Amino acid sequence: MRPLLLLFAVLSAAPAAAQIQSRPTDPPIVTADNDAWYRNGDAVQFAGDLYYPAGPQVFFNGNTMVRSGQYNGVPLYTETTVEPFSIVLVPISGGLMQPYERPRRGALAGTTGSRAPSFPVQIASPTATARVTAVTPAPVPAPASSVGTRAQIPGAVGTAGYVVPRPQDGPAIVSLRRPQSNDGIWVEFGGEKWVSAGAAIPFDPSKLFRVGDHAGFPVYARRDLKEEVIYLPTVPGVVAPYRLKN
Repeated sequence: MRPLLLLFAVLSAAPAAAQIQSRPTDPPIVTADNDAWYRNGDAVQFAGDLYYPAGPQVFFNGNTMVRSGQYNGVPLYTETTVEPFSIVLVPISGGLMQPYERPRRGALAGTTGSRAPSFPVQIASPTATARVTAVTPAPVPAPASSVGTRAQIPGAVGTAGYVVPRPQDGPAIVSLRRPQSNDGIWVEFGGEKWVSAGAAIPFDPSKLFRVGDHAGFPVYARRDLKEEVIYLPTVPGVVAPYRLKN
């Protein structure tokens, strides 16, 4: 009898196995559709840095997305399957999420993260000044009537494709310097400064044509040439507009 009592006492003292159940993240209730900062394509501040709209919208996935903060009353989410603090997601209507990306500059200069970055990667120099170099296409002689005026993006030239003139002769290498003003994201192309002009749009080859390259990325412009805007790819099938800074 005594051995049975001892066995019962040992079994009674053994801890019960804990059961852990994980549940998906609840879908967001508040969205950013009616906020001016979202409609204007402004950056959001998250974890002490600025994140800019980049890439196509994705559907909310409670199994991989978690709430990580808020901006102006709108909840912000992060994707647990990518590098931390590289992309933040803003909820919008229709169960969609708009990705906002942190440019690869400063401590992230020269890195690409878990996904191909939407913005040109800046390369850290020995003096800690982040810059990106790009090869400028060979200059095209301007007609006599355009001397002294701003160079325009040309149309087709024979069957050799499209080229972009330089306003003046100079070295074949130009640099994208760290912003020293409040212009935000900007690139230097064709000897001019181009600043970010809003949210990215789907690439449409019927409306855009290639006019050159920047840091290994193709540069596009509208075929009608009625606006001084160029477009750089962010993710496959999506391009971001940059307008000429006056």
